[in-house]
Amino acid sequence: MVFVQTLLALVIIVAGAQLFVTEVQYFSVTVLHFPPAILALLLAPLATELPEKFNSIIWISRDKDTLAIGNITGAMAFQSTLPVMLGVLFTSWNLTFTWGTTGFLNAFSAILALLSGAILYHRAGSVGDANMQPLPFFVGGILYLIFIIVVLYHVFYLGISVS
Repeated sequence: MVFVQTLLALVIIVAGAQLFVTEVQYFSVTVLHFPPAILALLLAPLATELPEKFNSIIWISRDKDTLAIGNITGAMAFQSTLPVMLGVLFTSWNLTFTWGTTGFLNAFSAILALLSGAILYHRAGSVGDANMQPLPFFVGGILYLIFIIVVLYHVFYLGISVS
């Protein structure tokens, strides 16, 4: 019975992911009239990590800190390996630095992600035995907000579109 439930859950996850990707592509191209990569770059962090954050918040409220930290680190380790590998292998990459293009937004998002990771890595290494403060973790949120502003500028001011 466990095997059947696991297989059924896997089928539902794959079907849900396929439905999500199809609908994001349809909504991006048909409704918003801009490249699906832009909407994917905005939604992917929310769609993939937000449920993990809510689970961790629930576990922390129940004094299960170890589960909360394990959940976050496991999700981050998974998100930084398998999906990235599949994306690199099976999608075309446009990482140009030409302002006003989808390639620029792709490259800019990669640079911001690496910068955010480097800042947090440096901060974690320099803390020693002291407790980490939450403020440095807002750096990723600030960089994400900057990315959203740049994307909105590209879409609404520069008129980047599907064509």
